[in-house]
Amino acid sequence: MRRLLWMLVAVLVVAGPSGAGPARPRMAMILPGVIQDADFNAVGYQALKEVQSTTGVQTAHSEQVAVADAERVAREYLGAGYSIVAFHGGQYLTIVQKLAPLFPDATFIMESAGQIPNLPANVWNIGRKFYEGFYVLGVLGALGTRSNKVGYIAGIRLPDFVASLNAVFQAVGKYNPRAEVLYTFVGDQNDPVKARQAAESQIAAGVDFIVISVNLGTVGVIEAARAARRPVLLTTFYTDKSSYAPQHFTTSLVSNFGKPYVEVVRQILAGRRSGYYEMRPGAGFGLTPPRNVPPEVSRRVQEVWRAVVLRQERIEEVTDRIVERR
Repeated sequence: MRRLLWMLVAVLVVAGPSGAGPARPRMAMILPGVIQDADFNAVGYQALKEVQSTTGVQTAHSEQVAVADAERVAREYLGAGYSIVAFHGGQYLTIVQKLAPLFPDATFIMESAGQIPNLPANVWNIGRKFYEGFYVLGVLGALGTRSNKVGYIAGIRLPDFVASLNAVFQAVGKYNPRAEVLYTFVGDQNDPVKARQAAESQIAAGVDFIVISVNLGTVGVIEAARAARRPVLLTTFYTDKSSYAPQHFTTSLVSNFGKPYVEVVRQILAGRRSGYYEMRPGAGFGLTPPRNVPPEVSRRVQEVWRAVVLRQERIEEVTDRIVERR
């Protein structure tokens, strides 16, 4: 009888509860802001919930995690048995590079501006080609400005946002060489006061079209646009915010992080510990129909958008977006 009892215990240890097999991995996501921001953190949280509902992986998350605290929070999840840790934000790159070699049995998911060489063998990288979408926003600014002054307001000087600013410069230079681009990095993605001050300064300098590259700071830019003595048009990204200021917003570069995260987690569950998934126009990024601009401007911008999307479709005829590291 005692021998039979020990055999039963051994079976339960190997198979798990009810003989269901090994427990499914648990996944934690670390986010830089609050998930109620209707912006970057909200779409990240939505992606996490989509992973849970689609793959069955148990999930958890931590909000408002500064870079200085990210390592501690990640270690707490790893110590609690979470085997997949995702960092929703390009500012966490150095944390991933440090932790991944120290925890070889865990898998890390990070986001960046594109492919990064020599990442550890247990890291998946979601490359966000924001700048390709911001090129189209720059075209809209070039064609939509009446003062020939286009503004760009960002928070942190991350590679994503620097590349996006350069794309705006290129688009304005091509589609309206007479126009000037004024830009400001306020140092915080979620500070409405700083963002409003930057917008007011640009508007005072003659800007009548602002490309927004902040998160909660968008509220401050909207306030500045509403208070301006002349019409000021805006673009935004991550989510469609046109309802917040219908008379000011022209378009939104919307993001769908659900598809990348679900696909990456599926690859991890299949045993692929590292790789690269690229988000770009037509594959994770969409554009809402332009408004508050002349019909010919809207038509031209949508033509440019389709051309950017088409370029990737041709590339995908000969290569996959997911590139496994060997």
